[in-house]
Amino acid sequence: MWRRITTSVALLVAAPAYAEDDVPEGESEGEGEGETIEIVEATPPGAYAELDKEQLERDERNDLHGVLRSIAGVYVRDEDGYGLRPNIGMRGAAADRSAKVTLMEDGVLIAPAPYTAPAAYYTPIVTRLSRVDVTKGPAAIRFGPATVGGAVDMQSEPFPGERAGYADLAGGTDRYAKVHLRAAERAEQWAVMGEFVKLRTDGFKVLDNGGPTGFDKNDVQVTGRIMSKPTATNYHQLDLRLGYGDETSHETYIGLTDADFAAAPQRRYVGSQLDEMDWTHWRARVTHRLDIGQNTHIETVAYRHRFQRAWGKVDGFVGERDFYTLLANPGQGANQVYYQVLTGQADSASPEEALVFGTNDRAFTSQGIQTALTAKRTTGPIMHGIEAGARVHFDRADRKRFEDTYDMLGGALVRTQRPRDLVLDSRAQTMAVALYAQDKLTWQRVELSLGTRLELIDFRFFDHLTSMLQDGKYAVLIPGAGVEVHLTEAASVIAGVHRGFVPVAPSAAATASPESSINYEAGARWRDQYVAADLIGFLSDYSNLKGSCTLAAGCMEEQEGEEFDGGAVWVYGLEAQVTAEIPLTTELALPITAAYTATRSRFRRSFSSDFVGWSDVLEGDELPYIPQHQLSVTAGVTHARFDVSATARYQAETRDTAGQGPIPEATRIDSMFTVDLAAHAKLHALAELYVTCSNLFDEQVIVARRPYGVRPNPPRLVALGYKARF
Repeated sequence: MWRRITTSVALLVAAPAYAEDDVPEGESEGEGEGETIEIVEATPPGAYAELDKEQLERDERNDLHGVLRSIAGVYVRDEDGYGLRPNIGMRGAAADRSAKVTLMEDGVLIAPAPYTAPAAYYTPIVTRLSRVDVTKGPAAIRFGPATVGGAVDMQSEPFPGERAGYADLAGGTDRYAKVHLRAAERAEQWAVMGEFVKLRTDGFKVLDNGGPTGFDKNDVQVTGRIMSKPTATNYHQLDLRLGYGDETSHETYIGLTDADFAAAPQRRYVGSQLDEMDWTHWRARVTHRLDIGQNTHIETVAYRHRFQRAWGKVDGFVGERDFYTLLANPGQGANQVYYQVLTGQADSASPEEALVFGTNDRAFTSQGIQTALTAKRTTGPIMHGIEAGARVHFDRADRKRFEDTYDMLGGALVRTQRPRDLVLDSRAQTMAVALYAQDKLTWQRVELSLGTRLELIDFRFFDHLTSMLQDGKYAVLIPGAGVEVHLTEAASVIAGVHRGFVPVAPSAAATASPESSINYEAGARWRDQYVAADLIGFLSDYSNLKGSCTLAAGCMEEQEGEEFDGGAVWVYGLEAQVTAEIPLTTELALPITAAYTATRSRFRRSFSSDFVGWSDVLEGDELPYIPQHQLSVTAGVTHARFDVSATARYQAETRDTAGQGPIPEATRIDSMFTVDLAAHAKLHALAELYVTCSNLFDEQVIVARRPYGVRPNPPRLVALGYKARF
């Protein structure tokens, strides 16, 4: 694998001016295997990890959580067990809805409204990705707007070098099913590719009344391309991509009490029987690439995304809106009555015991145009790798919330006579202009990267119910620098520093401040023919940590959209990442991937906050949902006709709210150890069989207490699949 990447980097310098996956006919085949040559850029400065197509197909995962657990410095917080609502954090950046991580698809912002409302209710289906790049450290300032933790870029399947087709069919426990079809036609100066994915399952949770708890997802995408002849001095390439996705998932914000989890971790209360999320996602993108000779190219992308969702779910009683406290203390005072109604043990006996069914109706628009220049130049003994870009971006979030009330009668929810209430109706929008420039200077054994990013942000928020209007504008400069000194051909040391930034939401109070930090890293790197390894220490020195209130974080509906300042915080730790492919014989190889992260965090002042994850904070308290230790190790055996692998993962216990010392049982997130297995048998190009088993030992523990109540990881899940390539 690493030999292929090294060869590809050499091609970037020596090859004619072909686009990333365009090579002359006949040169796209390696050793008679018909493999498209993929030109891979050199490793950026600082911490960087890549999951390539071989590893993604070897693991056969469908959720982004499962993929990113093998990357050092990345934290995930499970919610539904399938990664439908990804909660991803990096280096102390909160995982809540991945709002503080820059998420992209093919270098384009992919969150529903990355500046205005970045909560990730949509991400591409992992099974259609060809690569996942995770960038931390100084290189992260190329992307933005969030630069505290880093960026995740999900790369879709590139065009093959010739006509090709692909089919992947799978089924498994809980009536899991996958259909993935792709076909491409390729000529010298045009190409077209279509792709369809369907995923569904009945779900592993069990409703008290036997209702559905699974999901059904569909995704279709068509890409067309016209291009110059591959031998052209100035090579042009124009892509048009159109895509559509939808999901219906019977998911809920309601978890369990500790006692109920101990008795039946897969249980779901009958009060959540009507909960359902429905969303649609439309996307369009036009990309033009111009290669000027061998060392300069310009890529310009115009994009528009439209995401609409309606999530109807029970999230309170008329007389008790705080479900988090209710499920944490079900036997306290009036909570006993509410708990019995929620679980169907008692009928609603008063208006206060009616369940509030809130439908969060959202419409998001994200659109813009971005251009990036990449060039290589030499001045005397110094070689320059220049990157510069600009993006004009607009996004908008239209939010409505409707509330209906239901009585629990005989184990069923019955609509009351109370009329539907509109409790939220607002529009927030942001116009942002972003500029960045970076120069990677190489002199003998030293590589020095200097860069900066400028964000110009203009926001507006209007509440239709109160006629409240607030707007504003601000600018932020985000510099960064990194250095790598090559001690030998294989060994090097690295160091970097950059500014971290997360924009403030337009709906936040005027007193709320953007999240800001200075981030440092230093370590060592090893690259040879078989092994790639990084050992990096990091420190995120926050001048202001920001807490963003969402229902997913456990906040109540009147707090949604508020942001809270947490002041100065330190997050520091150590990341170790190793990827190797060691030859055993001429036909067998041993691929190994290991990732270890040690993290410590502490608030540097005492304060009281209305943010649910902080509450009363004492100096020295740790941040919630950041494990002190996490480890992932994957090892296997590969052959031209088969491969087998096993993945072991460990995550230390964490806390649900800020604190220090031993974690109280009532706020503890359990430590977790799981083992996953995967095996492939490549019988023929038209016949490849595979089997996967996740959570081999069927261990279920408490993985979260947000939004409301205890939540489990999935039980043992087994899938059997078939692939054909033609």
